[in-house]
Amino acid sequence: MKNGQAAAKQETNKLLAFLDGEGFECVHKQMIACLQTLMVYGCIPFFIYVLISFFN
Repeated sequence: MKNGQAAAKQETNKLLAFLDGEGFECVHKQMIACLQTLMVYGCIPFFIYVLISFFN
C-alpha cells in the first residue's frame, strides 16, 4: 500500500514541478499562438461575411 501512495505522491510532485516550471510556460505560449491563429483565420473572415450579408 505504501508503494502506491509513494507513486501517487511522486506523480503529484512531477505535476507540480511541470506547472511551476518552464514546461507549462512553453505549452501556454503555444496554446496562445494557436488561439490567435484560429481567431485571425476563423473569426475575422466570418465577421466580414456577416457584415457583407447584413448590408446586402
